[in-house]
Amino acid sequence: MIKLSIETKKLEEIENLSRQVLDSLFTSVELAGSSRITLAGKLAAKTAFLKNAGMPVIPEHYRKTEITKTLSGRPAVKILDAELNEKISKFKTSVSISHTQDTAIAICVFYNPG
Repeated sequence: MIKLSIETKKLEEIENLSRQVLDSLFTSVELAGSSRITLAGKLAAKTAFLKNAGMPVIPEHYRKTEITKTLSGRPAVKILDAELNEKISKFKTSVSISHTQDTAIAICVFYNPG
């Protein structure tokens, strides 16, 4: 089985968020050194992931994941919540993020290995 979700975020959506809201959506690792457009991409990826996992897209669920990079530089989703990890354990996850100057897009794919 394959599950797919695509999300877009506008740069202005991130620019209008307070530091308190940013802290509620992102981990300190995600925020460190990230430009606003990079954060828009990470937010799009988190939203796509949560929707694929069947989770309500609410602020407290965003902190259950962290968008990281593999050694090759590809984005990856690190799951920080044991219950969420168990829920999607039968799937492999792949995520891709791209952006222009003012819009970010992310795609999240869940697939069965093998």
